Amino acid sequence: MSAPFSENWFLEFYDDLIEFMKDPEFNFTKWGELLHDQLHEFYVANPHGDMVRWKHAFDLLPQVANPSYDINSSAITFSSDNLTAQDNENLLAGLQGLIPWRKGPFQFFDTNIETEWRSDWKWDRIEEHLAPMHGRTVLDVGCGSGYHMWRMLGAGAKRVIGVDPSKLFFWQFEAAKKYVTAATQDSVPVHLLPFKLEDVPSKLSAFDTVFSMGVLYHRRSPLDHLTELQQALRPGGEVVLETLVIEGEEGQVLVPDDRYAMMRNV
Repeated sequence: MSAPFSENWFLEFYDDLIEFMKDPEFNFTKWGELLHDQLHEFYVANPHGDMVRWKHAFDLLPQVANPSYDINSSAITFSSDNLTAQDNENLLAGLQGLIPWRKGPFQFFDTNIETEWRSDWKWDRIEEHLAPMHGRTVLDVGCGSGYHMWRMLGAGAKRVIGVDPSKLFFWQFEAAKKYVTAATQDSVPVHLLPFKLEDVPSKLSAFDTVFSMGVLYHRRSPLDHLTELQQALRPGGEVVLETLVIEGEEGQVLVPDDRYAMMRNV
């Protein structure tokens, strides 16, 4: 991979998570022993062809002193009176360089991102059914650009880890995290890993809550997916499963013979 990347450039985004996983209190040491090699494989050994372009777009995002943020409203919102006209121009160019934005909405200062999907509608539907999030360690499977992870943190989660194999989503997530970090002036316990659920060590038994929203119907083996979710969960934890539902017998619903609604990935 060409400049601006070094051999272990990704570590600056994961130092806090790596330290967290070393603590035996949280039952993540099994994953922590693998994490560096996994990250190196995804980011360095097999980089995406657009990684340099996305990094350039991310670097255009201006530094903002003492911004405000809101992660408890429909749009994840960042605000400040300190942006110059040049800052806003660079912000827009950086955010446009990370298109397409699929999950949201987000409001980056004066720039509104109209995402393809209204993830806030999904959150509004499920929120009242959740066990209290305060103090929980959470896994969000298929987290996209991290919209729901911010809502989970806002609801009181102690730490949120999202997995999604899209490397573009990583940069979109880090764009938001950049300004949350600037606002709190501290490490932010939310991390996006560019992995599939299968890359989470089996039988980890570490998370208080595991979310799988809009994922089950993409899986060739939904029953295996349910098993993997359960194995990531600590005893007494909660799986939050949100999915398309169709009427029918067990064989049709869980192991259909063909695609649903003519969609190639469903």
